Amino acid sequence: MLGSNRSFGYDAAATFANFIATPSLLDAFAVRSVIPSIPVTQVATNDHVLLSLLSHLIYSATGSRTEVLYRFIPALAGGATVGVATAALARRFGLVAGVCAGIFIAADPLFVDNSRDVRGYSLAALGSVVGTLLVLPMHGEVAAKRPEGRRLVAYAVVMGLAIAAQLFAGVVLLCHVAWIVTRSRSDIWRLLPAWAGAAVIGFAANANIQVTELVQHGLPPSQLYPDFPRDLVLFLVGAPVVLPVGLWLATVGLGIWTQRRQAWLWTTLGVVAVVVAVLWLGLRPAFLYPRFFIFLVPACGYLVAAAIARWWVLAPVVVLGAAAAAVGQAPAYLQDPLALPQAAAVVESTHRAGGTACVVHSDEQVLSAYTSEFAVVTRADQLGGCDAVVVVSWGVDLALRDEAAREFPSLTTLPAYYPAVVLRR
Repeated sequence: MLGSNRSFGYDAAATFANFIATPSLLDAFAVRSVIPSIPVTQVATNDHVLLSLLSHLIYSATGSRTEVLYRFIPALAGGATVGVATAALARRFGLVAGVCAGIFIAADPLFVDNSRDVRGYSLAALGSVVGTLLVLPMHGEVAAKRPEGRRLVAYAVVMGLAIAAQLFAGVVLLCHVAWIVTRSRSDIWRLLPAWAGAAVIGFAANANIQVTELVQHGLPPSQLYPDFPRDLVLFLVGAPVVLPVGLWLATVGLGIWTQRRQAWLWTTLGVVAVVVAVLWLGLRPAFLYPRFFIFLVPACGYLVAAAIARWWVLAPVVVLGAAAAAVGQAPAYLQDPLALPQAAAVVESTHRAGGTACVVHSDEQVLSAYTSEFAVVTRADQLGGCDAVVVVSWGVDLALRDEAAREFPSLTTLPAYYPAVVLRR
């Protein structure tokens, strides 16, 4: 929650404007275009349904647009993921190994960054960890009697909500299926209803988004990211901060060595490898980021704990990596990613003065998280009706932005990680 009053990031602002701060609770399911100039097909993939729904309940009850309020649920889920994983790994590998693994998860930049904004990734990670702990006794990893029906129901609900929070949590469900198939085939039929229930809950929540993207052609053209597998590995173990990558990658590698005879390790790696290959080389989605696989960070924590349980000298290595990761990330903790509040203030002051503030098309989907007192410019001939043009992101029509800069030569910069500019005549 450090710096939780900073502005929303790009994706979070689009989520907030299109699926949370809206008149209808159904908008959390991406059922319609809320901003007239932004078709729902353009923003549907920004909708993390479970978080949008919970956040919409907060908005409906309070009417507040305060960033802190909406960052609490993702941050709480991130902290809970660390706590649950630490407790489970401490029981499995000992206190020192469990605590160090928890420190690794809590400091991993990929996990931290995506638990600090209005996104569903940390909820998906929490559901994945809890779901895994519920399924472990089912296939003999932990000695336990056969699970009761209540555990099966809990598992289905937890994994279904994880998929509703972020669709890629479905990969964890596939991993669970692979574990059971290779370890205890007699349990397949008993667990099939739980798997089906989880899939129904998760995919039903995302159904409208997928129909919008696939049937209504909302997806941008395919694109190959040649370095994606490499980036995925590096971001799971500390990138973009360099020192943790070296320290943590070596530790995770040693953890893999300690678990090399465990079938679950190879089934998990196999499922993840197949999913990555299908996405990377087959479907080639226009947007493919390591954060989609955030649920693998706690899995890496398991390997960290396994390595430390075998070689205790690795404990200070992991802690040193965590310190380096925290120091490397600290400058961004309090910084606004975008100058949205400042830009909104300029827009509203222009409106109060009787003028017209304009934004270049596409920026309205993020600035609408803070204000709607602006006009949207889609063509150069519309610039004549503007008294000021505000540009807050990189996602606008660049030719139109440059034309606005020529017609409005007076420029004021609004500071943020990605600064906004106010153009006046």
